[in-house]
Amino acid sequence: MLTIRCTRKLLKHLDAEVASERMLPTNCLGDWYANLLFTRSARLIICVSERSLLPVFVEARDPTSFIPRFQERVLSGLRRMGAASDVVDCEARAMAQIRIGATASRRVLGSLNDLASLARFTIEGHPDIDLGKVAIELAETPCAPLNYESPRSVSLALLRRVNS
Repeated sequence: MLTIRCTRKLLKHLDAEVASERMLPTNCLGDWYANLLFTRSARLIICVSERSLLPVFVEARDPTSFIPRFQERVLSGLRRMGAASDVVDCEARAMAQIRIGATASRRVLGSLNDLASLARFTIEGHPDIDLGKVAIELAETPCAPLNYESPRSVSLALLRRVNS
């Protein structure tokens, strides 16, 4: 169980019902924060893990299929980063139930906006760019809220710690 914590703009786009009560996430990477990211060539939703700031991108088409596409992108990203298959399977099971909520942390929202700005520069003008590759490249960015560790290294450490 986890909550995708969306900005007001994204909540409107998804036309989603917001979960009112706060529930603790049961997955390793915690809740996720999400916002719309529009470039000249793409309409995207950028999502980052609350605990590790790991980014993933989901196309902003068809709001009704956002959650399964988000789940697929997260699991695909974990595999691309080199997470063990049993770890990815465990995270998949913990992500089976997803709720939509409003943002709750300015710190995570600020990091999401910083990563969105970096992504925009990479994505602009490249309509055929591999969004999974962009996410993995961004995951190597040192982040101040993570004591200048990368989202990739923090994500892998969280996954190892809980699954060992």
